[in-house]
Amino acid sequence: MKILITGNLGFIASHLHKKMTALGHEVVGIDNASHPCGQIVPYQYADVRYYQSVYKFIEWSDFVFHLAAQINVDKSINQSQETIETNVIGTANILDAVTKFDKKMIYASSSEIYGSSLSEVMDEDHALNPQSPYGASKVAADRLCKAYFTTYGTKVIIHRNFNIFGEYQNSDLYGAVIPKFISHALKNEPLEIYGDGTQERDFMHIQDAIKAYEFSFNHEPWGEEINFGTGRIISINDLAEMIVKITGSKSPIIHTNPRPGEIKRLCAGIEKAKKIGFLPQTDFERDLTSYINWYKKFIF
Repeated sequence: MKILITGNLGFIASHLHKKMTALGHEVVGIDNASHPCGQIVPYQYADVRYYQSVYKFIEWSDFVFHLAAQINVDKSINQSQETIETNVIGTANILDAVTKFDKKMIYASSSEIYGSSLSEVMDEDHALNPQSPYGASKVAADRLCKAYFTTYGTKVIIHRNFNIFGEYQNSDLYGAVIPKFISHALKNEPLEIYGDGTQERDFMHIQDAIKAYEFSFNHEPWGEEINFGTGRIISINDLAEMIVKITGSKSPIIHTNPRPGEIKRLCAGIEKAKKIGFLPQTDFERDLTSYINWYKKFIF
């Protein structure tokens, strides 16, 4: 099958590119190279913000994995216009072309659309209450996908991914918390936590995330919103302490001012995903240890 992956140089997309290629598909990845993760995969330059830049790739393809996005909450606060253009207009462009050429598509949504949990776990019917421009942009794109399915019959599946971690995740200014903490811990530098550190997250290993995309690709639950996570949580305080322990670091753990747009709790309700055969295999401490060992060998 001819597969197009948008945001191909990103953390999840680059792993997905390798997996789909290994399965024998003809894969083309596009990216504007604004925030590559460092994993080397082939790509062609394109920018989802511009329809003329992407439609020919979609016309060529059979199936589109749309992962291109501005994903950082802090950057969305500082650069909201870029976030909206990439995440909302970019998704509308992909949907327009997928609909016009009658292709199939999976959209990478986000748990950030829910805001802080109003219940012990968050199923797909949880209220949408984004707390940052990033979260709001993902709500808009998520609902655009649903609207295109309802209005035009566009073959789209909406993946609501919770926090994913693993090899090649960025640790730079706009990187994720786990690689940032690991990088600082290995240098015995302070691990800075926003606020009191009681924020809780549902972390899923990258291999489970790729497995989730495979399941949806194979089962084709068109028009469905599906959470993908583990259903288990860890606080940011406990995460920092665990990383210090595993690395043997002398890093102090310090607390700074709460940041705008911070969500208090995210915990995935994954009953719908289980019904299509998705059973997460993430063992957080085991997979975190493996990731730290990889980081020390290939990055540090």
